[in-house]
Amino acid sequence: MSETYYFCPLCITANVFQTYSSLFKHIREYHRDDPSFGIRCELTVFCGFRYSTFDSYRRHIYRCHRSLIDSSDDSKNNISSGIDDIHFMEDFSSDASFNDESSIADNSDSSIYVDEEVDEMEYNFLNMNPITVPVKEDKLSLKEFAEFYTRVLLELREYHLLPQKIVQCISSFISTLLDMTFKLIKIKTSTSAFIPTNDLDIVFAQVISIINSISKNEYQFLKQCKNFFNYEAPTEIILNKNEERAYYIPLKQSIRTMLQNETLLKSITDNINSFSNYVAKDKDLILSNRQGCCIKSNMSRRENSNVLLLKLYTDGISVTNPIGAKRDFHKFTCFYYLLDDMPETMRSKVNSIGLFCMCYSKHLNDQNNAKILMDVLVNDLNNLQNEGITIACPSSRIYLVFSTVSADNLGANEVGGFQKTFSSGSFCRHCLITYEQRLIPLTDISFVPRTKLKHDMVLSQVIENNDDKIIQGVKCCSWFKNLVGFHPTESLPPDLMHDVAEGLCPLIITALLKEAIQQRILSYAQIEERTSSFNFGFNDLSNKPPPIKKQHLTNSNVIGTASQRLCLFKLLPIIFYDIIDELALFNLYTLLREIISYLYAGIMRKSWLPYLDALCKSFYSLMVELLPDHVTPKVHFLTEYCRSIEKHGLPILNSCMRFESKHQYFKQIVNRSLNFKNPLLTMSKRHQLRQCLLNKLASSRFSPSITVYSSRLIEFVKFSIPIQRLLKKYVNETDSISESLSIYYHDLKMKQKSVFVYDLIHTEEIPIFCQIHHLLKINEKWFAIAEKLHTKAFNEKLWAYEVEYTGTLEKIDIEHCLDLFPHCLDIYVVKETYYINLLVRLTKR
Repeated sequence: MSETYYFCPLCITANVFQTYSSLFKHIREYHRDDPSFGIRCELTVFCGFRYSTFDSYRRHIYRCHRSLIDSSDDSKNNISSGIDDIHFMEDFSSDASFNDESSIADNSDSSIYVDEEVDEMEYNFLNMNPITVPVKEDKLSLKEFAEFYTRVLLELREYHLLPQKIVQCISSFISTLLDMTFKLIKIKTSTSAFIPTNDLDIVFAQVISIINSISKNEYQFLKQCKNFFNYEAPTEIILNKNEERAYYIPLKQSIRTMLQNETLLKSITDNINSFSNYVAKDKDLILSNRQGCCIKSNMSRRENSNVLLLKLYTDGISVTNPIGAKRDFHKFTCFYYLLDDMPETMRSKVNSIGLFCMCYSKHLNDQNNAKILMDVLVNDLNNLQNEGITIACPSSRIYLVFSTVSADNLGANEVGGFQKTFSSGSFCRHCLITYEQRLIPLTDISFVPRTKLKHDMVLSQVIENNDDKIIQGVKCCSWFKNLVGFHPTESLPPDLMHDVAEGLCPLIITALLKEAIQQRILSYAQIEERTSSFNFGFNDLSNKPPPIKKQHLTNSNVIGTASQRLCLFKLLPIIFYDIIDELALFNLYTLLREIISYLYAGIMRKSWLPYLDALCKSFYSLMVELLPDHVTPKVHFLTEYCRSIEKHGLPILNSCMRFESKHQYFKQIVNRSLNFKNPLLTMSKRHQLRQCLLNKLASSRFSPSITVYSSRLIEFVKFSIPIQRLLKKYVNETDSISESLSIYYHDLKMKQKSVFVYDLIHTEEIPIFCQIHHLLKINEKWFAIAEKLHTKAFNEKLWAYEVEYTGTLEKIDIEHCLDLFPHCLDIYVVKETYYINLLVRLTKR
């Protein structure tokens, strides 16, 4: 085989190069700045364009001839050739024939998701014949190719309404496929300098066969997902009637696949060991759910030390079919799971939450259906706890221990077998208070907590009576009565999201603003104007609440998500800074605000609990005195949190907030697929397809990362003199320094002017803040150049820290900026004074 040589057309003397990569390097180093730069690409018969600048030539080479400058040798790609290719194509051809276009067009399963309904317009489009090129073979040219491809992209963008980024991603994939096809051709013809036409036909026929095969129907698509991505299909559960079904995903295989990621497993192990070390040094700390007495009891049953906690969550999703004669309302009950020992940066990701089961909510109203479904789920969970999981790690077997079930109050009462009404009887699953007793101040009485022994005695009486009569709030057996480690009085912690963010916060906001109107301090229009025109900081902007209008206050309903309501509650004193302390009910706000600062803390101390308990009882008693008509069950639930912390650990770790975010994914699936024949199958199947893709990308899914979308090189001398002095001891003037306006650290956006907690000082643990001035990359590591702020005082009226600028600069590693508080903060200006509003109480580990 003769060798191929390359000549430089820009040199006066003929320079010869054995590889194109060496020629390209020569052009880049010696000719890129030539004022008369001009080169014609003749690498293939399809090229021939002339480029007058090196940048335009370089873009063309990287776009069209990237394989020529790849450092890897073509021989490394030979692993996919030969016998493996033959076997691979035989596997494809054994299932179906791919070359008959008419069979694809007539196949009723030509859609990837055959169970999706579509509207009339899209139905007509999808039933069109496959896209073909209406040009005779001898007249086909690059113009027709460009026209056809433009049509494909146009249909993707404007008909199927795919975002531009998705279209660009598809284009990139197509380019990669074509590049792989070209390399396959090179491999097939590597033994000869000539390329027989027959070999080209074979290669392209195989490529087209593969493409048609994978997208032909649902069966072929799922088969390849199983082969290449370890797709695990949801398991169907037939309930009491044949048409009533549920779908669940066996936990053992799902969790095994997740834990096979070494980065994730190491992070979990390091997190457990780190917490153990901190608690050993300071026994007053509360860092994880492992410190709850009920969870300790569950873990004590397992002698093996390789134990991970498994948390469950259940809730309902409501979707509406908006089209056709089937316009109706659908409600599904979902069960999710989460590994409770994940580090906060991982457990906060929605993709870390797995799907366990989905069913129609109405089917669970039938006791037989509920029993069939729960028997399957409980058996799966018990097998997981008893047998453990074998994975390739230093310790070959890992055991899972059930921790708690998170749910809203209605869902928790249903799971636990308690009454599902909160307007009569013993409505609390934590104690024996009755609805009539809710107006008794806790200074005069304390309510008897529920215990395992008392609950089991009452439940026995309910079962013995067999008359559907509720006794002390107990209605029936729990769904998970046979689950190892579960008990209704110990495994259903309260939920901050529903109790506080969606319950008490809007209640107090409404009461305060109504008082302002009744006292003629503000009007409805002024309240709406202030809440709509308030300038929220960048870090609070994502949770900006909608304006409060007259109808909202009239109906005592502050609209918005849980995060938006909590944000409004946090900033209420700043929005209404000039009138807030004139309100008689402001003491209720300050009490609740202080309670929230403890409940939402990521680290707590046991010594805080007596004071927190006193705060909760004071708030309850003050509500009974000032707003007796607004003493709802959620006001009482607040008094149960101290006992819950002792049982279940940190309240923020048992919140439903992140689980609720998982619902949005399924709602998007239903809304986009418009499938209302069997939405359970579609949602569970699409979720599993997404999970198998994420598991394949697990290295980037769980690994710590700093993402930068844009940055610029900046010279050392361009910095101000104070920054030069600060950096001089760390860098040389010749070192490369990059600057970015913003970066993403574990999906949290950090940008210039944002504030973070730098230190806690004195016994009172007063926070010291820093404001970011620059985000710099020095020697491949990112740092923040930040100015320390002096904390002057805490303003109880605004419930914020008053700060002032000091001019003192610090160089801080990005990875340590968020050690004390994993969020960026904003500075608000009130009467020319700077304030930082911090929601939680902080303490050092």
